[in-house]
Amino acid sequence: MKRFIVIAALCVPVAGLATTFDNTAESTQTFEIRVSEEQLAKCQQTLRELRQTPVVTDGGWTLPSFMKDDDLPRSVCVVEA
Repeated sequence: MKRFIVIAALCVPVAGLATTFDNTAESTQTFEIRVSEEQLAKCQQTLRELRQTPVVTDGGWTLPSFMKDDDLPRSVCVVEA
């Protein structure tokens, strides 16, 4: 019985952590950056560079790779009509 309690005590936090990062049910926000046709390539290049930049907390810690895109909105460049 003691083994069961120990195993359950170890598994519950891991299961809670797994549900914390489960983002499949939520829809992610997408922000459209409207630019002129001449600025489209520069906008897309800037977004590519920003995606490669490490995500850092307010305290200066770099987030692990599995946490980077969980709740960050997406941004896309769109040509303004």
